[in-house]
Amino acid sequence: GLETICELKLFQTQSIRTEAFFVSGKGGSGKSHLVNKCGDFLSTQGWLVVGEKFERGHQHNSQDIVCSLFEKIVKKLVKLKAGSQQDSEYSQLAAKTLSDSLGAARLCALVEYLPSIRDLITEAEFDATQANSIESNLSHWKLVSLLTCFINALLKLDRPMILILDDLQWAEALAIDLVLGELLESIERQKNAHLFFFIGLYRDDEISVDHPLLPKLNSLRESSNVKITNMHLSAFSKDDLGDMISNELKLPKRLVVELGDVVHKRTSGHILFAVELLNSMVRDSTIYFSMNRRQFHCRIDRLYSLK
Repeated sequence: GLETICELKLFQTQSIRTEAFFVSGKGGSGKSHLVNKCGDFLSTQGWLVVGEKFERGHQHNSQDIVCSLFEKIVKKLVKLKAGSQQDSEYSQLAAKTLSDSLGAARLCALVEYLPSIRDLITEAEFDATQANSIESNLSHWKLVSLLTCFINALLKLDRPMILILDDLQWAEALAIDLVLGELLESIERQKNAHLFFFIGLYRDDEISVDHPLLPKLNSLRESSNVKITNMHLSAFSKDDLGDMISNELKLPKRLVVELGDVVHKRTSGHILFAVELLNSMVRDSTIYFSMNRRQFHCRIDRLYSLK
């Protein structure tokens, strides 16, 4: 789980390929929780980690969501200015590298989509007239070109980066092509491609046969330049859930069989729902800690009256 993802990046960074990790499963299976924990851990190890998620019924805003992901990168770089000396120096170097790599005209065009660039590259004069040669209203493919230049410039600084996109089942074809097509293909040709890691999450039970994500995933699997890892999170079996409850409550499994049966029936084994239900049982004292016996107990009579 979490250890697998983290080890991939902490101990396999000798790879010369771009890496992409896809986590699938039904809603409530714990995909987001797992990946967010992974991201939090890798952030403490110096990784630049940002994430964004698509929304149901807002496919037409997919490009905005992708831009929001890149805007979060810029905001993190701005925040690093006030961090440690090492972080501050990295932020300043990132600003200089982006300025040199993109140039004034392209920065002016990109700032319309990533406004925090103004806070990062404060010495730059963002005169709208400088962007005339690129057009103020960028086409999709010109935006793709700018975003890939943006990422490639940052990778030159030797700081590893992870981009996370959640709920890919609600993304439209253009957004999928941008990230899983143009962006990954551009990065894989860079010297520091091994410093970039993409994590995509999706509900496989909401992906139809004609969804644009499927052919893109198949194309990536056939690529020799992008290393793909897949993880599927399925619902817990009744036995697995019993093991988890036994371990968390520090009780023999035979004492939590009935509790495990009720939780599994109510949640169908989806771990996030199971944890939420167990927490609610603790809050209402259906599960309580006995100071006299120094162990947890469950009020069986309350189990079947839970709302």
